Amino acid sequence: MGIYHTPEKVIEAATIQAAITHNTPDGINAAVAAALMSHYFIYRLGPKRKLGKFLEAYVSGQWSKAWQGEVKSKGWMSVRAAITAVMRNDSMSQLLQHCIAFSGDVDTVAAMSTTGYAYTLAAGSCSEEITKTSPTISSQV
Repeated sequence: MGIYHTPEKVIEAATIQAAITHNTPDGINAAVAAALMSHYFIYRLGPKRKLGKFLEAYVSGQWSKAWQGEVKSKGWMSVRAAITAVMRNDSMSQLLQHCIAFSGDVDTVAAMSTTGYAYTLAAGSCSEEITKTSPTISSQV
């Protein structure tokens, strides 16, 4: 959704999509914030440290407030954790490790959209400030 040219189009598309599966004010706001997260980086609208404030200008929620602790099942919790992880990390491997370290619904934090690592890692991959790295897998596993 973030690829649409204006925040308004992103909001419209994300709202329609979210209404199908997450038709509550919090669910729709979380989906809109997640879509705008990618939009922010795709169109290079500012540094990652200002992502939360950008989101707050378009959608209700405390998106600039850092997430702490376990991520429970509410979508807005996963989005807040994802935003925190994107703003705090400088590489894709650190980003994924940070998502996992939250504990709880971490698969949603790391993979919140269509497939794979969508919201967090897709948004992070669009940021010029995040190095494209992969986590190292230990042979001791």
